[in-house]
Amino acid sequence: GQAREMRIPPPAAQRILVGTTVVSWVLVALTAGWHSLANNTSTPVAAVLIGWGWVLWTSTMVGLFVHSPVSLTLLRVVSPLAVICSVWAGAPLAVFFSMVTWVLTQSSVLADTLVQGGAYGAEQRFALRTPVPYFAPTVVAWAVYCTSVLGGTLLIAAQNFVVGIPVLALGIWLSRSVPKRLHRLARRWLVIVPSGVVVHDHLVLAETVMVQSTKLKSVSVVPEAGETADFTGLVNGPRIAIELREADKVVLSRITAKNLGTTEALHVLSFSVAPRRVASAMAALQR
Repeated sequence: GQAREMRIPPPAAQRILVGTTVVSWVLVALTAGWHSLANNTSTPVAAVLIGWGWVLWTSTMVGLFVHSPVSLTLLRVVSPLAVICSVWAGAPLAVFFSMVTWVLTQSSVLADTLVQGGAYGAEQRFALRTPVPYFAPTVVAWAVYCTSVLGGTLLIAAQNFVVGIPVLALGIWLSRSVPKRLHRLARRWLVIVPSGVVVHDHLVLAETVMVQSTKLKSVSVVPEAGETADFTGLVNGPRIAIELREADKVVLSRITAKNLGTTEALHVLSFSVAPRRVASAMAALQR
């Protein structure tokens, strides 16, 4: 209980952004593109379509009230589906509100607010930017997974068993790995705690990096990795460089080691990470 009380309450800008997203998502429900899409289908297909629509909408709305990294993953996965459904249904209002929600999900402030919901005690989390090389594979994985699960159930409802059963079987098989991989993108953050700094990023790192305050020599904003070990996943733009008083061991993920052309285990004197809100993270570090 005491640990929870130590949390810094979200500033007004964060509360306003979350509130705006909630209102937008409510308006998505009121225009309900999945209902419009179901109007011209058979009863079984309409039932499945409407069922999926409300299940996905409700789970996402719960996530907007109960903040956690899972909430961020749900928003990222479901909001584009609402856009696609609305466009397919040809419902202008539904398209508009679903697009507004999707745009809001791209906000760095919203990402930090949601991941902070799972924080412990006085730690402050800052979501890390997604490396560009992961964009295309992530979109493809999301598209194949959603198409196989949703499309498979709709095809079966339409009694197209020859195609529907294999497609749904593919979706069930993909459920073992794709959701975990998509969620990993929402579980990447720089954590600032009273005792030091933590880099939690199992996409780039095989093990979490923990640096005590006594081992920190300096922190600064730099335009590129330079001489530091690049723990950004090869993103472009400004990042935070953290310099240590003595070399520390860091274990990289296999793909990061391959991209950097190095071994998986390194001893580093400095490294760089790329929070989505560099200035805010830097201000928290200096405090």
